[in-house]
Amino acid sequence: MRWIGQRGSTRRGTASLLLDGRRRARGVKPDGTPWAVAHERPDRHSREAMGVIELTDMAVATSVNYRHWAQVEGRVVSHTTDPAARQPRDNGIASVSVLAATCMAADAWATAFMVLGVEAASRLAAAAALGTIFVPSDGTVRSTI
Repeated sequence: MRWIGQRGSTRRGTASLLLDGRRRARGVKPDGTPWAVAHERPDRHSREAMGVIELTDMAVATSVNYRHWAQVEGRVVSHTTDPAARQPRDNGIASVSVLAATCMAADAWATAFMVLGVEAASRLAAAAALGTIFVPSDGTVRSTI
């Protein structure tokens, strides 16, 4: 697995990572190269890749706050709910992608990390040996891949 930094657009052979995307790569492509999955720039108004994740025998899932949202009392709120607070969680994360052995595990971790926030989720991801890409609302990238 490898994060190929930030890119302005997708390249030939890149699969799109759709909203709340999940992908599982098995082996490599016929030409021997890893599977490439676009990592979407967090933007409600456009769909554009900000980087590429290369996968071999690995799954990736991304949870986001910019595709499923509502406006409540003039405030935009995410669909991700903090079970302890019983309300939408606003912790400054626009998206988090997690690499794991299965899509189910990657998706569960990504959703949990959206609730936990970058600092707590980063510690938990390190303890669980998970690759992550956090994109806070300011658009910076924090990656362990």
